[in-house]
Amino acid sequence: MPDIIRKGVTLAQALQEAAAVAPIYRQMLYCYELWHPTLLAPIYFVNDNGDLSAFIEPTAARNANNEVEFLSCPMSVSRPEESDQPEAPKISMSRPDLAGMMRPLLALARGTLDPWVIIERVYASDDLSGPALLPPLEVELTSIDMVGSALQIAAQLDDDGTLAVPAITFRRTEYPGLQR
Repeated sequence: MPDIIRKGVTLAQALQEAAAVAPIYRQMLYCYELWHPTLLAPIYFVNDNGDLSAFIEPTAARNANNEVEFLSCPMSVSRPEESDQPEAPKISMSRPDLAGMMRPLLALARGTLDPWVIIERVYASDDLSGPALLPPLEVELTSIDMVGSALQIAAQLDDDGTLAVPAITFRRTEYPGLQR
């Protein structure tokens, strides 16, 4: 798959350069908010071995500008590929022991038409006053698989943004004024 190039630099190259000049003590922490309107409060977790207290961005739909506690939840995460293909970016997450916690939440939401949403916020460990990357990535859950106590979640961006531009094909017979 080809890389997405902006001003002659791919996103992967830009991230490698940023990592090369970053202070040695700085760690990028991937934090997540799981939300459904049937929940009393969002579920906040960090893909790390320790809990994290950090501030939410001012434009957030819930807890804007507030400090929240992200619970430690190390997991396997597969991020979207860097590509210019017309496919919606997908994220998948898995953990071997979370199905028991999710079953009652899914049962509570059964029958509603509202989607489950995951918001990914990336924080720099030396500045927890807000996410290091804005806006945060917001995706809707597309599948949830539970096998025994194992939980696997897949989510992707809404497909509305993956349409061809322009959405019509111009043909000379239909548009005789077109130049070669």
